[in-house]
Amino acid sequence: MLLPVSLSVFAQSWCADLFISEYVVGSNNNRALELYNPTLNSINLGNYKVGRFRDGATNPMLLQLSGTIPSHGTWVVTVDKRDGNQPCPGLECAVDSALQAVTDTFVNPVYSQSNSPFYFNGDDAVILTDLAGTAIIDLVGKIGEDPGTAWSDTNGGWWTTGKTLVRKSNVLDGVKANPTEFLVMTEWDSLPNNTFDHLGSHTCACSNVSIGENETRENLSVYPNPAAGKFYIKTFSAIEEVKLFNLAGQQVYAEKNSLFTNYIEIRTVFYSSGLYFVSVKLKNGETLVSKLTLK
Repeated sequence: MLLPVSLSVFAQSWCADLFISEYVVGSNNNRALELYNPTLNSINLGNYKVGRFRDGATNPMLLQLSGTIPSHGTWVVTVDKRDGNQPCPGLECAVDSALQAVTDTFVNPVYSQSNSPFYFNGDDAVILTDLAGTAIIDLVGKIGEDPGTAWSDTNGGWWTTGKTLVRKSNVLDGVKANPTEFLVMTEWDSLPNNTFDHLGSHTCACSNVSIGENETRENLSVYPNPAAGKFYIKTFSAIEEVKLFNLAGQQVYAEKNSLFTNYIEIRTVFYSSGLYFVSVKLKNGETLVSKLTLK
């Protein structure tokens, strides 16, 4: 007899908090971050701080954010240098007009050696924290490491300077702990220097499969996990419908459960191996979501 392995769906797991969706280190003062809200609700940015660990430091420079970011929306934060009469290159050189046009908040207008949280270069770890500055919400780079000019790929090419980085669509949450090694290419795509036309929107699987607190009230079992050929779903309430999504947010399977049982078998022999989301709609109107790996 195959015994179910209970996999409770926690709201804290995926698509549940802000993360950094774009990172810009361009020429002169072109420095910006795009934040993405993957949740079903708007988020008050006043509850967050952002900043950098300069040149491998272990204590961050942080500034508090402001504004409200809507569900599945973005918020672009840019260095506050807008005086076009200042010489370039130079400390007061204005950010590119195309970047200014897509910015929601300008910050940190005055640079100083001791407090310049938004003047990150390619060798500074960039962090998004809670208001207390103690919990890591997301992190670009590795705290305590100075990679030189920039973090690079396996071929030695610079990724975190002279580039715009865009978070891959299958990334559903921020980096919550300092990594052993920062492998930038695993979560980011690289665009050329001073590319700003992707700012202001973000493609993420969370927009199709969102996990909120109201979706976690029932226990959900998905087993075996990983699965090969088929898997089983069991809940404590009647199941109305099951959907399967890939990491691009595309629905690849859907089945109505006309008998409204709380147990169902799904065959997966026609699907490629990889990570998927199982979305289970209950007869009582609630939706439960769990990750599933297919072998």
